[in-house]
Amino acid sequence: MNFSKIIEIDIWSNFGCFSKPFSNSGGILTYLIPPKTSIIGIIGAILGYDFNSYKEHDNIKEYLIEKLYGIKISVQPLFELNSKRVTFNRVSGNVDKLSIENMHQDVLINPYYKLFISFPDNLKNEEEMFLDRITNHQTIYNLYMGRNEFPLSYNLCNIFDYESIFLNKNNIHEFFEENDVKIYGSLNRKFIKDTELKSVGNNETEGLIFDFSKNNESYLKSFYEYIIREYPVERTNFIDFKYSDISFYAANDLKDCFFSNLTLKDNLKENQGITLTKIGENEWISMI
Repeated sequence: MNFSKIIEIDIWSNFGCFSKPFSNSGGILTYLIPPKTSIIGIIGAILGYDFNSYKEHDNIKEYLIEKLYGIKISVQPLFELNSKRVTFNRVSGNVDKLSIENMHQDVLINPYYKLFISFPDNLKNEEEMFLDRITNHQTIYNLYMGRNEFPLSYNLCNIFDYESIFLNKNNIHEFFEENDVKIYGSLNRKFIKDTELKSVGNNETEGLIFDFSKNNESYLKSFYEYIIREYPVERTNFIDFKYSDISFYAANDLKDCFFSNLTLKDNLKENQGITLTKIGENEWISMI
């Protein structure tokens, strides 16, 4: 599959929630970054895809939006990954018999993300339509930060030519030794054993998980690496999900934070490794 462009956009909202599908009974938990399935949903809303539109054959429903899963994405959180648990009333039933129950939900506070999006060449028409609509702020459906009570704002930041390098056991050590590499945002962890996360432009002590510098309150350090073992990357037949391992971190305007080195898992084949995509001089992202 070939790619030509990388589209960089920022999205933000006052609140957000990307619900984990297995968190219904004790409360609704949220992913700290939008799953690829949610980002594809945002792209589909911009393009005007009807999420209920599908073709059925052999008792299998093929939804129109599934053609967009060939799109590659990368996510970079630009806030401190703050969330808060809230309680609200959920009303169900009808006028004759109403049921009211307390629901608990984790909500992201002031979520802000940088997204990198790359359409495959077989979706050129969709790419052109997407660029036209986000440039002119003309979406077909409203956009939300995970749930429809959290509308989001967005801004087109940049468009890059697609340039990538495939790293495997034969060239990865040389690549990092000869270049001052910076890998931003989320990282495809499928074949990655270890990472080095570097933070520049602050006086914080590396390795600390907590910081106490804000009003004497402790909070998770934003440049600490987070790993999601089951990050939703594809949704088929409406209920079937595919997952992948990824890791990520958060950044803010006080420091530059990035992965500076990667180590592959042992005993990989030559066709197993990681593809990095260039966004600047020695600056890369990992797309999934």
